[in-house]
Amino acid sequence: PSLGTIFVDNIYFYNEALPATEPAIAAPDPLQDQADVISMFSGVYTDVAVDTWRTSWSVGELEDVMVDGNPTKKYHSLDFVGIEPGAANLIDASGMTHFSLDMWTPEGNDFKVKLVDFGADGAFGGGDDTEHEIIYPGPSTGTWISYDIPLSDFTGLTNTEHIAQFILSKPSLGTIFVDNIYFYNEA
Repeated sequence: PSLGTIFVDNIYFYNEALPATEPAIAAPDPLQDQADVISMFSGVYTDVAVDTWRTSWSVGELEDVMVDGNPTKKYHSLDFVGIEPGAANLIDASGMTHFSLDMWTPEGNDFKVKLVDFGADGAFGGGDDTEHEIIYPGPSTGTWISYDIPLSDFTGLTNTEHIAQFILSKPSLGTIFVDNIYFYNEA
């Protein structure tokens, strides 16, 4: 081979910004009136009792963290998490129109929300349980998303007087941060 001439220009190093792995700012404060809300977790409202934010049958880890000075739930290595108010604290959401929560994630894999009502007997598997799961494909990453879900969208949830479980899913062992989890009446 012969020796030739090579011209070189624009040689430099640069730092590509990596996507955020956690939120830098807190979830936005909700605006509903306290009188129209049943809150499970929010710094804005008075919360009802919740027995567990991570059931023993959950697949994922829970950390209580502070985001911009605001208490937040962080779930990581998450497939799904069961959240239960407990048998003595079943939630009567029959007077509510929406279920709301704020979620932040660094990954774009699906996000799922399931509500389970144990029916009039208030027990799992009593024959009158109803449930419904809603799937949100590929949510935006690196930003808080406010989900204000009409209860009517949970079509398989035919009763809302004995809400006993909330199941949040982020398949592929994802990470989510959640805040402002509550029911409200839009009226």
